[in-house]
Amino acid sequence: MERPNPHAEASAGSTRADAPVSVVSPIFATIVLPAYNEGDSIEGSYREITAVMDPLGLDYELIFVDDGSTDGTWQSIQRLGAGDPRVRGLRHRVNAGKARALANGFTYARGGIVVTCDADLQYDPNDIVRVTDEVLRGYDAVSANKVVRRDPLSKRLPSKVFNFFVRRITGVNLHDMNAGLKAYRRDAAQELVRFGYGELHRFFIVILALRGYSVAEVSVESRPRVTGRSKYGMERYVRGAMDFLTVIFLSGYMERPLHLFGGLGLLTGSVGGLIFTGVIVERLVFGIQAGSLLLQIAVLLVLTSLQFLVVGLVAEMINNLDHGNQTRGRVFEVVNLNRRAVRMERRLP
Repeated sequence: MERPNPHAEASAGSTRADAPVSVVSPIFATIVLPAYNEGDSIEGSYREITAVMDPLGLDYELIFVDDGSTDGTWQSIQRLGAGDPRVRGLRHRVNAGKARALANGFTYARGGIVVTCDADLQYDPNDIVRVTDEVLRGYDAVSANKVVRRDPLSKRLPSKVFNFFVRRITGVNLHDMNAGLKAYRRDAAQELVRFGYGELHRFFIVILALRGYSVAEVSVESRPRVTGRSKYGMERYVRGAMDFLTVIFLSGYMERPLHLFGGLGLLTGSVGGLIFTGVIVERLVFGIQAGSLLLQIAVLLVLTSLQFLVVGLVAEMINNLDHGNQTRGRVFEVVNLNRRAVRMERRLP
């Protein structure tokens, strides 16, 4: 598909998935590559991606995020940045997790389209163009769907089960929620900065879908890992289940926490009030001496309802505070980044 002028003005209704869109940004695309102990694959990723992107004649940048690596990952990023100003780098003091690495990359990204891709060479760089084209066709976020996976069965089977339950519960009909290759419109990527903690990167596409953004997927074929080793074990599925509950809560009630806690408070308070009323009626009307246990349960439920209401009010106050810098100061070393310019970029629409 012919790409629109990346500096052209976006038309009304450009977020619909049935009409091509243009991007308005200093550059066409930013490719964010989180890396943890991937020193052997950084330069290979750079060479493959630039070999695909350079012939397109579009302005783009690469942001490598070193998530607290202990090998030569940062040194490789520095070498690439010294030779190519399009290579920008962030370095975390400690391993903060992929969600934080991606969120920091989103914060510093200047592209109208933001692509995420693992730095381990398991995705074909040509697929970066494919997911980007889907964004240009009108989608807010596009995920790769690895129809052919090179992972062992011990990873493929739990992943299929996990994705099946996420689809059924959320109604987001995508098949590979945790794919490392995704493309976002700039505004969608900025929306995700606040979710850059824990293991929530697995649900970035779900979060956007539940918040009204249009999403799609592109079938790709993964490649076998040739360097390094996988950083994930079975424990990630336990953490993923906990984070899934977080996603459901944040997507439905983050902007209105009092609706959740207030509703629970009214429910428990109503039950407690009914029990207390029944005890009083039995004593005063029928002369029945109700047991103290029922009275204690009624008092407990009323007190619990008050606690829910207080928690809801406090959550509402916190929700209305200015959270300031969402990136939490994890980054302490950079390549080809002007901090003053970055603060200006964050005010762009």
